[in-house]
Amino acid sequence: MKILHPTDFSEASMKALEVVRQLKKPLGVQLILLHTLEPTPQMPIYGDYWTERLGEVMQQAQHEALEEARKHLQTLDPDAEHHLEVGHPLRVILKYAKEKDVDLIAMGTHGADTLLERILGSITERVIEVSGKPVMATRAGIEVRPFKHFLVSTALADPSRRALEFAKKIADAVGARITLMHSVEPIAEPPIPIHMPDPRYIEERQALIEQLAKQLHEFAAPYGARPLLKEAKPVDAICQVVAEEDIDAVFIGKSRQSRFMGSVTREVLERAQVPVFVHP
Repeated sequence: MKILHPTDFSEASMKALEVVRQLKKPLGVQLILLHTLEPTPQMPIYGDYWTERLGEVMQQAQHEALEEARKHLQTLDPDAEHHLEVGHPLRVILKYAKEKDVDLIAMGTHGADTLLERILGSITERVIEVSGKPVMATRAGIEVRPFKHFLVSTALADPSRRALEFAKKIADAVGARITLMHSVEPIAEPPIPIHMPDPRYIEERQALIEQLAKQLHEFAAPYGARPLLKEAKPVDAICQVVAEEDIDAVFIGKSRQSRFMGSVTREVLERAQVPVFVHP
C-alpha cells in the first residue's frame, strides 16, 4: 500500500503518523512524507514598504525554513520518500496524490479557522472532497490505539461498500474485527403528546426496520462483519458506538455525487475521538 502523509509537524499530523506506523509493517506500506511551505509574499502585498533587501531577507528565511523542514522529515521516518514543496498546500497535496497514485492520504485535521474555511472546509476536508482518494484524518488530542475493532458506518450504498472493503483489507492485515452499523432516524417526539401514534405507521416502521436489518445482515456477511442497527441520528450513533464498544477507527463512505462534503462526514471528523477513514 502506498500512503501519502502531508505533514505540518503539528500534533494532529503526528497523530496521523502514529496511525501510519501501525499500518506500515502489516500492509507493506510505501510511505511518502510531504511538507508544503507557503510561497513568500511578493511586492504587491507590501506596496510602498517593499525593498530589495526585504525580498532578500524573506527568501533567506524561506530557504532556512525548507532546510529545517528537510531535517525534520528525515527524523520522522528515514526510510520514507521525502518531498518538500513551496506552494498552496491543497494544490500540492492533490498533485502528489495523483502523480504517486497513492492508496491512502493520511492527514491531521485542525478544523475550520476562517470564515472561508467554514464555508468550503479545511484543507483536509477539501482533500476529502476533491482528491478521489481514501483519506484518513486525525485530530489533536485523540487516542491512537492498536487496531482491534473497526466501526464501518453504512448507508447501504456504493460508497459504504467501498469503505467496508477498505476496512476489511486493513482488518485482515492487522487482525481487527469489524462492526457494520446502519442508523435509522428516530421518531420525532411531538412537543405535546396529545395524539397516540397511528398503529399503521408503527407497523410500517417496524416492517422497515426488519427489512433494513435483513439488508444489513446480507451486506455484512461476505466481509465477516457484525451487523448493528441503531435508532439514532447517524453522528450520534457513531459517537455512541465508538465510546461504548472500544472502537479504534471509524470508516465512512462519501458520495461521489456530492460536490461538498456532507454534514455527517464533517461532524464525524469534528466529534470522533478516533482516526476517521473517509472513502469516496
